Amino acid sequence: MNDVSVNGVWLSTLNIMLVSRDIPPLPETEENTVKLAGRDGVKNFGSTYAARPIGLGLFIMGDDYYGTVAKLASVFDVKNGPSIVIFDDIPEKRFVAEYRGSMAFDTSTGNRKIDIPMKMDDPWIESIQDTELREYGEGLSYGEGFFYISDSSFPITASGQTFTVNNLGSTEAYPLIRISGTFTNLSMSDGSQTLTITGSAGINDVFELDSDLDKCSVRLNGTNAYSRSNGVFFVLKPGVTTFTVMATSPNITVEVIYRYQYLY
Repeated sequence: MNDVSVNGVWLSTLNIMLVSRDIPPLPETEENTVKLAGRDGVKNFGSTYAARPIGLGLFIMGDDYYGTVAKLASVFDVKNGPSIVIFDDIPEKRFVAEYRGSMAFDTSTGNRKIDIPMKMDDPWIESIQDTELREYGEGLSYGEGFFYISDSSFPITASGQTFTVNNLGSTEAYPLIRISGTFTNLSMSDGSQTLTITGSAGINDVFELDSDLDKCSVRLNGTNAYSRSNGVFFVLKPGVTTFTVMATSPNITVEVIYRYQYLY
C-alpha cells in the first residue's frame, strides 16, 4: 500500500505517497427508536448504518512542496463532487467518498505528512466494475472488465425460460434491468414479485427499468414508459436469484446491471 487513485489520478504521479489509511471495518450504527408516552424505555425499529468516515495519510515528496499541495487541494476540491477512491492493494473495490472536515498539516516543523478526512455518505464499498457486458474493442482488455461469459446477460427465446443471477456482494442490490428485442405482453418473476410490461416491442426497442431507490423509472428507448409496466422493481439479495420470463414470441436479451456492494 503506497498509492491511491482519486477520480482517476494516481497521487504518486503528483509526487504524493500514501503512508496510512483509516477505514473502519463497519460503519457506525444509528438506532431508530420512538419514545411512547406512558411506556418505559423506547420502541426500537432497528438500526441502520451511518455514513462511513475514512482517512488518508499522505506524504509530500519532491522539492516543490507548495505546488504539490496546491495540486492535492485541486484533486480533493468538493466542487468536483464525490470522489472515486481506489487503493493499489485493493484494486477490485472502490470507495465513493467526499472531502469533509479540514486538511491537517504543519509546515513549521518541516513535517510533510498531510491528513485528508473523507466521508462515504453511502457507507457500502462497491465493486470497481458493474455487471454490464463488455467486450474487446470497447477500450478494455481481459482483467479490465472484459468477461468471456457474462453471468448477467441472458438471451430469451422461449416463454417460460429461466435464468439465474448471483449477487456476490454482502448486501442487497438495486439493478438496472435492460430488455432488448421483440416480445408481446412480457412478465418476469423472481419467485416473490412479478414485473409485467404490456403491449409489443420491436427488434430495435430497449426497455430500461431502474430499481435505484432514487429513480424507480421505466424507459423505452430513453422515453418515460412507466405506464407500460405494473411498477415492480427487483431487489437482488446476496446469493442466487432465479428469474422466469413469460411472453408471447420472445426474442430478447435481458441484462441485469449493478455493482456488488460490501461491508468491507
